[in-house]
Amino acid sequence: MKLPDGWKYIKLSDIGNISKGSGIKREDSNSGTIPAVRYGELYTSHNDYIKEFYSFISEKVAEESVLLKKGDLLFTCSGETKEDIGKCAAFVSDCKAYAGGDLIIFSPKVPCDSKFLGFLCNSYSINKQRYRYAQGDSVVHISTESIANLKITFPPLEEQQKIAEILCEQDTIISLKQKLLEQKLQQKKWLIQKLMEVSHTNADCEKVFSFGGVVIDKSGWKKEILGRICTITGRIGFRGYTRSDITSSDKGVLSLSPSNIIDGQLNMEDSTFITLEKYLESPEIMIQKHDIVFVKTGSTFGKVGYLDSIYQKATINPQLVIVRSNNLVRQNLLYYILKSDYFQNFVNKIVVGGAVPTLSQEQLSKIMIHLPTLPEQKIIAQVLSTADKEIALLKSIIEQEKQKKKSLAQLLLTGTVRVKT
Repeated sequence: MKLPDGWKYIKLSDIGNISKGSGIKREDSNSGTIPAVRYGELYTSHNDYIKEFYSFISEKVAEESVLLKKGDLLFTCSGETKEDIGKCAAFVSDCKAYAGGDLIIFSPKVPCDSKFLGFLCNSYSINKQRYRYAQGDSVVHISTESIANLKITFPPLEEQQKIAEILCEQDTIISLKQKLLEQKLQQKKWLIQKLMEVSHTNADCEKVFSFGGVVIDKSGWKKEILGRICTITGRIGFRGYTRSDITSSDKGVLSLSPSNIIDGQLNMEDSTFITLEKYLESPEIMIQKHDIVFVKTGSTFGKVGYLDSIYQKATINPQLVIVRSNNLVRQNLLYYILKSDYFQNFVNKIVVGGAVPTLSQEQLSKIMIHLPTLPEQKIIAQVLSTADKEIALLKSIIEQEKQKKKSLAQLLLTGTVRVKT
């Protein structure tokens, strides 16, 4: 690809020096007050440039780690996948901070904009180079030499600064939307918590309460055990399946596992499919629209999913149960109750521990809840459903803004679209 006038192709080593971080174990991450960066934080917390710190170390730990200079770039040199290895973040703060082990440090020796380099070194074209340089399978590594050999496009400084400014503005838009999303999620959590707290108190002052701007009278609420207001159905033991029952997605039927439930919704990545014969063997656990699935076995016990948008044949694996309400409770309200902190805390108390935590269907069915009248259930469910819709809309907007940033980065970092300086 032909570069714009004034741009050039260079190796990262042409404009700076490469070194490595050192020290800072997990247990050191809160040993003091000095800001520090650990390699795992580049995967979980830092994108393109470092905005805040999550580790603070002591003077003693700092002596064993590496002092950063403003403008340094940090790269991860170990990780779990080739796609993520070598993720980069620029250190642009004036504060004294340190880099831990498994980090490669790039220190510019020519005038450049480090935020620009942070965006650039996480771009699609650089990601492809890092992928090719990656070594290993279960634990993936990339060498300092490989980072030094990354080929980048290098525009004049004024253009670097303008490109970084535009992409930072897009980051600000995304950040503001994410903060609003966090507020909406917290508001919804508070609503559910308020509902459960009020439902389990006998105080007269709480007979009537405000819920999302709606007045609720709980004087007609009743205590019910879960097994009386819904059916709880799991896979019968002798109808479990083995490897021979697993097939391809084009030939089989989806069998839901805990990993298919993310934030209460269905996620189709990394799915398992079983033969049609095995699916037909257990009609009682054939998934229906609006079913609730509940994880009763394994490390994610208590996880809940609401399947309001499933349009294919599906069943469950032995770790899950299907929860279906009867005419005493609305299905969507039942979902919110099962997800509530109150219910989850109760589940934590009764689960049987060990190598594989387990909760029986009988234990689940005996959990006591306070149930509103059906008219009030409708009102409560509508308030929570409205909150869910606002959250879903915000998530969609945030995803659109992230895609916009990717498109902007691709156009600006390659010089396809020039900026005015």
